[in-house]
Amino acid sequence: MTRDSVRRTGLTFLTLVLVSVALLIADHVAGLGWARAAWNWATVPLQRGLSGSSTELGRLWERWQKAAQLQAENEQLKETIAYLTLENRRYQEIQRENEQLRRLLGLQERYPDLVLLYAEVVGRDPSGLQQVIRVAWSAPAGKTVVVRKGMAVMAPAGLVGRVVRVYGNAADVLLITDVTSAVSAVVQNPDRPTGLVEGRWQAGSRLRMRFVPPEAHVSEGDWVLTSGLQLPPFQEEAVPAGLPIGQVLRVSKTADLHQELELVPAADLDHLERVMIVLGTR
Repeated sequence: MTRDSVRRTGLTFLTLVLVSVALLIADHVAGLGWARAAWNWATVPLQRGLSGSSTELGRLWERWQKAAQLQAENEQLKETIAYLTLENRRYQEIQRENEQLRRLLGLQERYPDLVLLYAEVVGRDPSGLQQVIRVAWSAPAGKTVVVRKGMAVMAPAGLVGRVVRVYGNAADVLLITDVTSAVSAVVQNPDRPTGLVEGRWQAGSRLRMRFVPPEAHVSEGDWVLTSGLQLPPFQEEAVPAGLPIGQVLRVSKTADLHQELELVPAADLDHLERVMIVLGTR
């Protein structure tokens, strides 16, 4: 029923009421019973129509009330879904953090001879000119922690980089993929060839291992580990031996007949959130 039809029905009903009142007065004053009877007979269809209209109005009112109730319930359901979605994401994030922490703690079991310090990644070089991250830590209660330049930094999968600057309870870490990074390494195979792993990120690659003896047998898929040897000028902390650096992707020959290896880093250096600093050995 449209608004105009409702308005017309209301006006008709009001007219009928006024005429009925007038006839009642006339009947009382002049005894016009015949007029009242005629009026009742004539208005029976209209009264029925008005009764049907009022019924339809009642139905419309009920439908409107139900629609309003459904709208309120719909809004409440939307709020509940949004809350549950947020809680689910928070739960997933907590699960992911717990998994990362378990893997980091597993490093101590895999390397029981290393003294490790838990640290969180709090920054990264925004310019992109250097592969540098900043980490921060809290000293264990009752213990003094000394972090020095050159100390190795690890993720669960392998070597991340080395400390280059220290600021109280924070430090900058140069990632192994930076072109200024160099780590002595050994290929984990029967020949055990050694060489130098250098960063190649600014040159469009990741890692390369240079000065591998030409007679050494190296295959794609071989693992490269830290050798534990210090590099000149021998003023920094040595990186402990046996830490995974990366996996051989490609083997090539250089002009001086040495072999050069392209490596894929063992650790996911693009998504670091938590690391371990190697303070020393037991």
